[in-house]
Amino acid sequence: MVEVKENIEKIKCYLEEAEKRFGHKITLVGATKTRTSDEINYAVRSGLKTIGENKPQELRDKFDFISKDAEIHLIGHLQKNKIKYVVGKASLIQSCDSLSLACAINEYARRLGIVQNALLEYKVSDEETKHGMTEDEIINLAGEFKSLENVRFTGLMVVLPKCGDEKTLREYCKKSQEVFLKAKEIYGEKFTVFSIGMSDDYKIALEYGSNMVRLGRAIFGERVL
Repeated sequence: MVEVKENIEKIKCYLEEAEKRFGHKITLVGATKTRTSDEINYAVRSGLKTIGENKPQELRDKFDFISKDAEIHLIGHLQKNKIKYVVGKASLIQSCDSLSLACAINEYARRLGIVQNALLEYKVSDEETKHGMTEDEIINLAGEFKSLENVRFTGLMVVLPKCGDEKTLREYCKKSQEVFLKAKEIYGEKFTVFSIGMSDDYKIALEYGSNMVRLGRAIFGERVL
């Protein structure tokens, strides 16, 4: 586990330099899919403040065992029948990929008497395995998203496609940044989070305005399936 601590320290140093370079705060989210609560808590003790679970069931099962010093996000796909595992437990649902899901989150949060923070997920590529909304959906349905009283949209989340071509990757980042800035104008001053960038591409994503990166392998090493 010593390597995890060293990895966190190196990444945080890199992000601190990036903050100076780009002039804004950058949040590190540790992607903890398949990681045990012991592994997660060690990372938290080593300076990781925010963790991101991919699967609602894992978030549910680990929730009581994860250090209360950690902020928990859901960063993976969320189906409507799994909302109960997440709303009220995750401080941020990063993967709201449709208006119908937003309405379902809103209804469950209303029943709990809370306001759930969430990000709109933008699908930047045609990759079939990726979820998210089109630019038109995010922009044209803004009035309906904003009308939901028990879910607060605070930004945009993007999962970049696997891409060996840096030029193409940069085009995806640039397009995502354009959509974020358009949405920010429409959704208002609280729409501030631009969550884009994972272990393979976060350094490039930072050049296009990312202020939240979701890193798993870069922190924990290769995942054991």
